[in-house]
Amino acid sequence: MSVREKYNRIARFYDFLKTGDTRRWEKSQREFFRKLQGKVLYVGIGPGPEIANFPPGLDIVAIDLSEKMMEQSQRRVDAYSGNVRLVNMNVEDLGFADGVFDCVLAVCVFCTVEAPVQGLQEVRRVLKPGGKLLMFEHVLSQNPVYALILKGMNLVTQRLSGTYLDRNTAANVEKAGFRIKSNRNVYLDIVKTIEANP
Repeated sequence: MSVREKYNRIARFYDFLKTGDTRRWEKSQREFFRKLQGKVLYVGIGPGPEIANFPPGLDIVAIDLSEKMMEQSQRRVDAYSGNVRLVNMNVEDLGFADGVFDCVLAVCVFCTVEAPVQGLQEVRRVLKPGGKLLMFEHVLSQNPVYALILKGMNLVTQRLSGTYLDRNTAANVEKAGFRIKSNRNVYLDIVKTIEANP
């Protein structure tokens, strides 16, 4: 089953599955999302719980691989005090011209992208010179105990949603040609904020 099919299957339950994370990360996301400006590409909107933490007035193109996930996000899109346009699209093959976005935001999505470096290279392509990539992502811990737990959890998450809990996302960002400006821990060293420039 493809990642798209898996997310279409769990779309109705996804908000419930993420309730704890949504509450836990609200404050950190509000602070981090203040960096959003200009024309924004939001990669992997899912059901859109993070929209509540966006500053008002942004001009956003929000993409997702799953049509069902985008349907779940519609009420939050409608309630946002800015402009959000939904597009069904895979980050590995973005249908946008080069250099059209000021910011690209990804929230817990590059753990699921099947070819993460390719997706990040596409993100780099569509960013303007001087633009920025903002990522709020869960990654593999450097603590051997936590790392072992995450690798065990992988057995479940890969089957359920195609999610990998053992990725070195910061290394993937650099492989895609970005320069990392900031790499900070939000929750232990499992959830991070990464800011990078093309």
